[in-house]
Amino acid sequence: MTGTELLEQLLDSYQSSYDIAKPFDINGDVYDAYASFNVTSAKYVLIKKAELWRANCFEHTFFRYLDNLSSKDLETFHRHVVEYIEPELVRGGKSCPDKDHMYTFMTGIFICENGVPEDVKKQFKKYHFVKNYRFSIRGYSEVRLLVFDLKNRKIFGNAAAKDLVKGYTKAGII
Repeated sequence: MTGTELLEQLLDSYQSSYDIAKPFDINGDVYDAYASFNVTSAKYVLIKKAELWRANCFEHTFFRYLDNLSSKDLETFHRHVVEYIEPELVRGGKSCPDKDHMYTFMTGIFICENGVPEDVKKQFKKYHFVKNYRFSIRGYSEVRLLVFDLKNRKIFGNAAAKDLVKGYTKAGII
């Protein structure tokens, strides 16, 4: 399977639940696709006005197909998280997300055709970004990184993406 075929297969699986934009530009850097998802859960008594609680959950996923993955790609994604994704997409330009925000995942999915050097693999696995809002009263946001190494037929990610790696490995994507 080629990288473009895998990208299309992933986007097809996301299409039923996510809003997808292809391509997506962040400050001159172009991602092959961007998928956004949100879900609201609420509990109320008898009528909707008597709401006990509400939780809003979000995910922003960025897809990038590359011939070679480098530490520069991780630095670029981190810069986008800090300068645009977290402040604009998660918080909407405010000091913290809206009331009832529970969590937001900012997911970077990298499809690499020609393998990943061992030092770059270690950097991706060690990457960590979590931000709590008002001591977690307004929820948190976290970065998940997932890499498809097509040359070595491996899937890996950072600690936050452990469930994604497990799911895609079990599904036998590559």
